[in-house]
Amino acid sequence: MACVLGIETATPLLSVAIVGPEGLRAERAAFGERLHSVRLFPFIEELLRDAGTRFEDLSGIAVSQGPGSFTGLRLGVVSAKTLAQVCALPVIGIPTLLALAAPLLSGGIPVCPVLTSRSDEVYAAAYASGAPEATVLVAPFAAPPVEAAQKFASFAKLLLTGEGAWAFREAFTEILGERALFASEVFNYPRAATVAFLGRQRLARGAAVTPFDLLPEYLRLPAIKGRRGT
Repeated sequence: MACVLGIETATPLLSVAIVGPEGLRAERAAFGERLHSVRLFPFIEELLRDAGTRFEDLSGIAVSQGPGSFTGLRLGVVSAKTLAQVCALPVIGIPTLLALAAPLLSGGIPVCPVLTSRSDEVYAAAYASGAPEATVLVAPFAAPPVEAAQKFASFAKLLLTGEGAWAFREAFTEILGERALFASEVFNYPRAATVAFLGRQRLARGAAVTPFDLLPEYLRLPAIKGRRGT
């Protein structure tokens, strides 16, 4: 199988990566939401050069589909759709919370990825290892931190990961006690390398979609729309 380009713009950590049959070929990352629109395409150009890859060598484009930053998701998904159309490539949407949880799923306990959203809520979900892909134990949702912790109260033990877990660690610990473990802050944000790996697996299973069918998954209205009440 040829290479897959991964794009991750759902959080403040912008990253792009290319994976090939041998594994990760190259990755670029930078922190700061204002960098996303400025650095995304220069990063992709640098990535292709470093990986010794051309657009013609790609077999698909995988993009983080949400939930996450409204502006970041729109940029990433529209960019992936545009590149897929121009290069006649299939595109694969990867749930952002799955991309955050995936590197930690081999530990044998449920993994609960948590990201902050604007409006004092978090985006969260719960996954367990599975085949051919992780099993969804709790589907992605948006809720206040205390309510999110209560949704996980039935787990005997769980591994919380993501910057939202650390931001609201006190709330999760108060409700879940010693059952709640916290992953290292190294794993605070989803990475494009994981998006590309998951995309390659889905592509092999024939799970790609056309660019017209790919849409961001916001889970909640953008803040500006909510304030206007429209």
